[in-house]
Amino acid sequence: YWRKSGVKGKGFSRPKKIKFLEEETEWLYLTPAQRIRQTSKLWQFYLALGGKLDPEPDSQSPFYSQEI
Repeated sequence: YWRKSGVKGKGFSRPKKIKFLEEETEWLYLTPAQRIRQTSKLWQFYLALGGKLDPEPDSQSPFYSQEI
């Protein structure tokens, strides 16, 4: 993919390369089905460590009540 440069006399320029960490690169090569399975494993691990799915109170919300 090449694009015309907006600077006179520059001609065409290459798009900038984005550098990813090794872990991010591995994620990019997974299929959507593999990503869903990996995400499911991460949620199971998070919950096993004591994580909760309950939302944290949001004092900026119009539905916020300290009485709960």
